[in-house]
Amino acid sequence: MTRAFALLGILWLAGCAYVGDPKPPALDIPARITDLRAAEYGDKMVVQFAIGALTTEGLALTELKGVELRASAGASPEILRVPAKGPGPVNFEFPVRDWVGKQVTLTVRATGPKGKAAEWSNPVTLAVGVPLATPSDLKVVSDPQGVRLTWLGSFGSGESGRYRIFRGAGGAMPERLAETDKPEYIDAAVDRGSPYRYFVQALAGELRQSEISAIAGVTPEDTFPPAVPAGLTAVAGVNSIELAWTRNTEDDFAGYQVYRTSEGGAPERIAGPIDAPTFSDRAVEVGKKYSYTVTAVDRTGNESAASMAAEVTAQ
Repeated sequence: MTRAFALLGILWLAGCAYVGDPKPPALDIPARITDLRAAEYGDKMVVQFAIGALTTEGLALTELKGVELRASAGASPEILRVPAKGPGPVNFEFPVRDWVGKQVTLTVRATGPKGKAAEWSNPVTLAVGVPLATPSDLKVVSDPQGVRLTWLGSFGSGESGRYRIFRGAGGAMPERLAETDKPEYIDAAVDRGSPYRYFVQALAGELRQSEISAIAGVTPEDTFPPAVPAGLTAVAGVNSIELAWTRNTEDDFAGYQVYRTSEGGAPERIAGPIDAPTFSDRAVEVGKKYSYTVTAVDRTGNESAASMAAEVTAQ
């Protein structure tokens, strides 16, 4: 009997494991935010950060009681309420009008569901300036070199800054294309016949930016003829007239057209398109006076104006 009771005691102990001392309730304090970023954008301050998914105790953070942004430019910081209800990325903006001309330091923190606040985040300090004017009257037009952009600038006399240009090709999202310190730019890396959209932004450093301009679009077309051929000479040979001129250098050059006028008649095309900047006219009559001009043609079919005329009498 005693042995039976002892066995029952062993089995009872084996089924009732020791669970230890009771743990205190979780505090649900959000983890400290460490990726606070801020920049002046037009007449607003834009703030970005992420609230972590875990508390300081490594537990899931499911909700927040509030998020505070502290802006300090003197002895009395201002606290702004940020609308955020749970973990994840946060974008917040507020007017800069009260901070222009000041050095402002920003920090942020979240408060958990039980009213326990996290430590203040990494600080970000900005020198707030007068809001940059948005570039305006953006014009984009076809140009012999590609697409030419011009706009009304954002900087007055004595002010310095840059412009950032964005481009979207076809239906693609616009991407950063280039920067310039002048209110103009030529985009040479375009395909004729393809649509493009552009917008521009003014910068006074990465942390002080204007709003983006209105979007302007264009489908560049090649309507620009090559340069007029230069240096045309005509020399009478034996039963021929020899023509020569300076070679064109355009990337889309296709050839030359040669025109002849005899004794006051109408110009007549006698050759072309030809590749070389020379031509031998053998269909001439001795003693007859001829006048020659040359034009250049590109691959799209655009033809230049006629060159200066060269006159000669066949011998």
